[in-house]
Amino acid sequence: MMLFLTHKPHKIFSTLIFLISSGCIFSTVANAENMLVDANILYTIPDAGGSDNFHTGKILSLNYNYYALPWLAVTSGLFLSEEIADNPSTDIVGTFQARIETSGFTVGLRPEYAFSKRNKIYGRAGILVYKTKLTVDEYFAPGLISGSTSDTANGNGFIIALGWAHSFTQKVSLQIELKTQQQLDLFDGKTSADNVFDISYSGFSLGLGYAF
Repeated sequence: MMLFLTHKPHKIFSTLIFLISSGCIFSTVANAENMLVDANILYTIPDAGGSDNFHTGKILSLNYNYYALPWLAVTSGLFLSEEIADNPSTDIVGTFQARIETSGFTVGLRPEYAFSKRNKIYGRAGILVYKTKLTVDEYFAPGLISGSTSDTANGNGFIIALGWAHSFTQKVSLQIELKTQQQLDLFDGKTSADNVFDISYSGFSLGLGYAF
């Protein structure tokens, strides 16, 4: 069952704090060493490469990073989004509006370079597996939905990010990232090749990390 964020900022940050706390408890129980757990909110405008103009939305991610080397971590994570709508479009039949929501997991590497005691730059690159739901609402009268169709796509893609981390303490850090998440071949096998498309989620990410 998919979990989606609400549009209220205080609920999003409450979820962020809960995920960090859950990661801390998990790592403590597992007696993990050389680990970093980080949670981030990505502010993004989905781009499906067509005429859709999506609004700005948020994707929440939780990552576990194990340092195989002092400068290189193996990373895995989960992500989930709120429901993001596009601008309505109108034709001779009526008005239509699309909504999209996504979740999945990632696996990759995180190289780092510390340029001062409290500051470092890092990259994040890897593959992802996604589950994305697309819903289209049809309106025959303003504000009144007369019909709605939806479908779910499963597939893979990749993620690339470049970030800066500032340590408040030896354990707690602030993370700022420029990130792109690419989901490939949505609805491949469910529709004709002409209707298969990729979607990208690119934008600015803000988060917190806790080191063990």
